[in-house]
Amino acid sequence: MPSWRIPITILRSLLAIALALAAVVVINLLGGELADWFGLPPGGDGRLAWDLGWVIASGTAAIWVAARAAPRAPRGHALAFFVMLLAAAVWGVVRMGGDYPGWFCAGLVLTLPLQGWVGMKLALLGRRGS
Repeated sequence: MPSWRIPITILRSLLAIALALAAVVVINLLGGELADWFGLPPGGDGRLAWDLGWVIASGTAAIWVAARAAPRAPRGHALAFFVMLLAAAVWGVVRMGGDYPGWFCAGLVLTLPLQGWVGMKLALLGRRGS
């Protein structure tokens, strides 16, 4: 393998992770905008459930992006981003303390395996060599 291919592969891997991170931000912002558009009031259990749904959707989409955009080892990229999401979720739950209901905090962490599995399965559909 020529030596110039290794840096390009690394850059493409970093780009895949950066795109996945951007997907998290964009999809969560979309969820917030849609909540405002639908007139959902801020605060309360209904809005928290709405926001949790968008967090789950953004995590699933981000893992899909990480695996789909990966130049090689899509499962490895999905796993790497899954670990990043897990670390962020655990950090968030610890920092939130008792500010949010237990069901919301549990949902942030306990839905991650499902997000990872669905995101990876969708990314690998039709991909050769997976």
